[in-house]
Amino acid sequence: MRIEHLQFIVEVAKYKSISTAAKKLYISQTGLSTIVNSLEQELNIQIFKRTNKGILLTEDGARAIELIKDILLKNDELHYLFSASNTQNQIINLGVFPAGTKALSHYLMQHWVEQHLHAHLHIYQVSYEDTEKFIKNQTANIVVSAAMRDDPFPSIAFKNEHLCREHLYSDKFCLFVSAASDLASRSHVTLEEVIDRHLLLTHTYPGAQDKMVGQLLHRFPHFTVLPNLEIAKSVLLEHPDTIMVAPSIAACLTPWSVEHELAVIDIVDFETDLDVFMIYDISSKLSISETLLMQKIRSFFSSI
Repeated sequence: MRIEHLQFIVEVAKYKSISTAAKKLYISQTGLSTIVNSLEQELNIQIFKRTNKGILLTEDGARAIELIKDILLKNDELHYLFSASNTQNQIINLGVFPAGTKALSHYLMQHWVEQHLHAHLHIYQVSYEDTEKFIKNQTANIVVSAAMRDDPFPSIAFKNEHLCREHLYSDKFCLFVSAASDLASRSHVTLEEVIDRHLLLTHTYPGAQDKMVGQLLHRFPHFTVLPNLEIAKSVLLEHPDTIMVAPSIAACLTPWSVEHELAVIDIVDFETDLDVFMIYDISSKLSISETLLMQKIRSFFSSI
């Protein structure tokens, strides 16, 4: 009986569907069914009852789910207990997609690093196209990345059954402007309203986004592509007449939002939804610190 399998069972109970839970966990439906059947055999009970309308918890299953939730909670407490008393230094590598690096780093510095001084956290900015290589080379056991909602992420989650792809957050692209801009008080705009502005972009788009960005650039007579969001921010502050398109998470819980230097505006006619997810190897034994780090990452995305 493995802890991650117990977590999978709770997800099945939550969605009342193996197929839905499998999609949320980014593992195969067959693989998840095998895990459910194996656990039922091991416990010698029927947890779920299959019906034409989905699956329902049996009476035994409902009791089992409550106990499983308690086990998961006690497991977290046990990890924290020994993590707090462990003085051995450890290096943890975490990969994060470009638009989320600043916000997540800021959060972890406040809510995780200070509590785990023995664990040295190295956060790497990982481009969307390099995520698969980053995992395969075992540069890090945990990577937070993103992909366009209508364009499934590369095959790693489906070809390698050891990898789990856990959905964290649904994001979208928004318009960023300086707080001094005449647009700063707006809640939403259309592209036609800002087509004469100088558009700033960065290299932090996922590969699948290229086509959409290309369509966007064809509509703007003036645009500049910059290396990263920090440079784009400085340009926006110096030139309030410029605008930038980026994922909304770029402004979450960072000095940008705290200092109210930038405003974030919805673009009503530019639909580019992103799914943010965490990839980790369920076959490897993650350290206590890595497990606790994953919990903090989940907490960060739940908070926004």
